[in-house]
Amino acid sequence: MVSSAFLSRFSRASVFKATTLSSLLVLAASGSAQAAPDINGTWKTPAGAVIQIKACGKEPCGRIVDFPAPKGYTVKTTPDLNNKDESKRGRKVLGLKVLWRLKPASNSWKGRVYDPRRGFSANATVQRTSASTLEVQGCVRVVFNVCEKETWRKVN
Repeated sequence: MVSSAFLSRFSRASVFKATTLSSLLVLAASGSAQAAPDINGTWKTPAGAVIQIKACGKEPCGRIVDFPAPKGYTVKTTPDLNNKDESKRGRKVLGLKVLWRLKPASNSWKGRVYDPRRGFSANATVQRTSASTLEVQGCVRVVFNVCEKETWRKVN
């Protein structure tokens, strides 16, 4: 027969382990969700484009809200002429989503970035480097990763 002291000790140990484990899981989950910095706002790229980052459903995304129009076009009429996908070359650059699928990753965000100047998308890492700057890195895999980094400045 099993003594009640053994059952009591076993129950307390099980409850302690379960409580400790669930507490650690909650801390781990909340820590990773809070670690990625707030990147929402309006940002200017080195090329002069203005990108607005805000929630698109549950995750942030960035859209072009202004840019220096190429010769012969206006901001409203500029098509996505350099897109590698010929079927997308007629879409307008204004309002185009250039950051998407952003997921928190420690002290940054990881997702995808599109560069309409070159017409291709790449894996992106977006990191807030100060209150007024974002570092945006895009990497494309050829034989090895080829990456380019830009600093975007906050627009007041």
